[in-house]
Amino acid sequence: MGDGVLGLVGASAITIGLLMLALRLLHRLERRGVGKGRLPMAVLQRLPLGTKQGLLLVRMGRRVLVLGTSDRGPSLLTELKGEERLAALGEAAPADPTALEPRNTDGELRRLFARLTLSLALAASLGAGRLDAQAAARPDTGRAVAISPPAAVAPRAQPAGARTPDRLNVKAPEVPAIDVRIGQGNEQLKLTGTVGLVVFLGALTLLPAVVLLMTGFTRILVVLHFLRSAIGTQGSPPGQLLVAVAVLLTGVVMHPVLQEANQTAVQPYLDGRIDQAEAYRRGVEPFRRFMLANVREKDLTAFTNMTGLENAQSEADIPTLTIVSAFVTSELQTAFWMGFVIFVPFVVVDLIVATSLMSLGMFMVPPVMISLPFKLLLFVLADGWSLVGQNLVASFNR
Repeated sequence: MGDGVLGLVGASAITIGLLMLALRLLHRLERRGVGKGRLPMAVLQRLPLGTKQGLLLVRMGRRVLVLGTSDRGPSLLTELKGEERLAALGEAAPADPTALEPRNTDGELRRLFARLTLSLALAASLGAGRLDAQAAARPDTGRAVAISPPAAVAPRAQPAGARTPDRLNVKAPEVPAIDVRIGQGNEQLKLTGTVGLVVFLGALTLLPAVVLLMTGFTRILVVLHFLRSAIGTQGSPPGQLLVAVAVLLTGVVMHPVLQEANQTAVQPYLDGRIDQAEAYRRGVEPFRRFMLANVREKDLTAFTNMTGLENAQSEADIPTLTIVSAFVTSELQTAFWMGFVIFVPFVVVDLIVATSLMSLGMFMVPPVMISLPFKLLLFVLADGWSLVGQNLVASFNR
């Protein structure tokens, strides 16, 4: 027990000694980097821009640097030159403006910035602002001023004939204006501000769903999901693959409709022969004919009565939204009928397997485990995927 305590005390003493040695080395590095440097360094002005951001006007020798500060550290923004540099240093303009102008080389500027960054890091780690205090206290730092907010800094006395420097005005960023316009002339739709942008993005999100509801995608996707459930493979094929197959089969079904819409609406609009309203009217017409050809009369009548259009003289008087609603309901009804037909042969296989297992006394064996290979074999031998695809495409009236 005593040896353990002595070992713990010894380890603690060694750790404390190493920490004191590291602190002493940091003090030496600070004195070498700041106190014995060849270039006088001073913070001339500080402009806070937020809780963790600000601007620093720093003098390093004959140079005046503008630094940006943030939680990620300082960054060099620019260097004052000419009259602005002299005004920041509080000096009069010489007869020869280029006489006292420092040489602007990228290498020197990078070395100065690296030294300044190291000094700021040391000052921050060893006690909050020791760099600025030492630079302001030394006689070779020129006209360095104490760091304070811009409102508390007294105006610097300027020599006669010197140009008064303009204050650095940093304007807070403004919220960008949002103005979305769709169309031209009297039919133009204008969405302004944040609410308009939200409405526009919501419309773009719902647009693919609306377009898919006007095609055979609903029927095809529902039937494919019924097929997967009937076979008994819960995760194969994956849902993404079924959606991709449904999109491809929808393209095959809707190819004549899309081709007609392209020839009668899209191409004339791109050539400038018709306006947007006429292009929309011509483009929707093939889709209306497709939906009316595949909708059930019962569903169409029910939705026209619900929307108060029971006195419509012809199908042209029925709005597109009413036709889409009736078409989707009819597609779901048809898809469920097709799903029932698909389920029947697989249910028969399940019944045969379950009856055989019970007659053999194998009550503990799950019938699904035995029937699944037989259902897969039956589906493959019957060329099921080809039959399902062909019947799905042939089930639409085009």
